Amino acid sequence: MFEIIMYLFESYIQVDQTMELDTQEVTDELMQEGFQKSDITKALAWLDNLANMHSQEPQTRATAEKKTSHRIYNKQEQRQISLECRNYIHYLEEAKILTTHTREMVIDCIMSLDSGELILEDVKWLILMVLFNDPVSDDAFLQLESMLMDFEDGLIH
Repeated sequence: MFEIIMYLFESYIQVDQTMELDTQEVTDELMQEGFQKSDITKALAWLDNLANMHSQEPQTRATAEKKTSHRIYNKQEQRQISLECRNYIHYLEEAKILTTHTREMVIDCIMSLDSGELILEDVKWLILMVLFNDPVSDDAFLQLESMLMDFEDGLIH
């Protein structure tokens, strides 16, 4: 399912975020690419859920964001999110790229993939998708995108 989400992010979402997609047309295209219909349905539902997470009221978000919060991962989250990935999420929060709200969105998105443990590179792209789809996180998205692209080009600051 994660491969489908990445494919859609690279093909559609990143290009034009205002573009309306025809679900049947996208499903047909993905099936032609060799993806299974059940995985396509799950991926589209996951993306729908991501979009709904961003529709939360600003006041509710502000209340949820506590400056002194500390995240304790439950056993299921620890099994699905490696220590390396949890440390990276914490690093981004300390760097003010993730807020407590976007951190929780990232964790929810990882857990809803229900695909076992993801590698750090996959989690980085997932975080980028979460920030890209959040109208409040434009600066954070650009910061993370820059970090990821500089790292891929071999430029480490």
